[in-house]
Amino acid sequence: MKKLLLSLSVAMLGLAAQAQDFKPAKGDVTTEFGLTGGINDTNFELNDGAGLLRFRYFHKENLAFRLGFNVGSSTDKGNAYGLIGTPNADKTGSAKRTETQFLINLGVEKHFAGTDRLSPYVGADFLIGGSSTKTTYENATGAVAAPVYADGVSSETKGPGSTIFGLRGVVGADYYIAKRLYLGAEAGFGFAYEKDGETTVTNTAAGTTTTVTHKSAGNSFDLSPSVITGVRIGFVF
Repeated sequence: MKKLLLSLSVAMLGLAAQAQDFKPAKGDVTTEFGLTGGINDTNFELNDGAGLLRFRYFHKENLAFRLGFNVGSSTDKGNAYGLIGTPNADKTGSAKRTETQFLINLGVEKHFAGTDRLSPYVGADFLIGGSSTKTTYENATGAVAAPVYADGVSSETKGPGSTIFGLRGVVGADYYIAKRLYLGAEAGFGFAYEKDGETTVTNTAAGTTTTVTHKSAGNSFDLSPSVITGVRIGFVF
């Protein structure tokens, strides 16, 4: 009987120790992505709001520091052609617009006991980011998507860029579906302040170049709740 009780105790201790392995321990690092789509159409998505990638360092089992960053860039380009039957018939022009954005968040999380697999937490983030825009025309005018050829007419517009600062409180939970592999959800509430930068326009026509600088158009303030990527999948290293 004593041997049976001893065996059951050892087995229970082993199961408890195994269950504790699901969650990160002191010194562990996690990284995660967001998931989108339904059951039959699931995709990996770069973590909007929380960052392109998000990492967490567990200073203690219940205290983690987090770092996220998001970088995006898009370019639109259109070609322009001289009209057939004119001296410019064989000439070409172009228009291009490039936009770049980045967002960095630094924060901290306080985790609570939860269950063997569930780890609820609250936290806070400091946000900093910005954007830049550049549009160029070479022998062209009009819309970027459908420029019109204009011999000797070129321009470059830099701006308006923007600078963003913000603070955000978050609440979320991680559920460990396997050892050191989890799904999570998170929501936040905070504010963001965004200020537009200057815009510089340089035009060249008939061999003459002029440059004009426009001051900032203003700023905006936003206070609102948000879901920070509905479902996330993460790994513990």
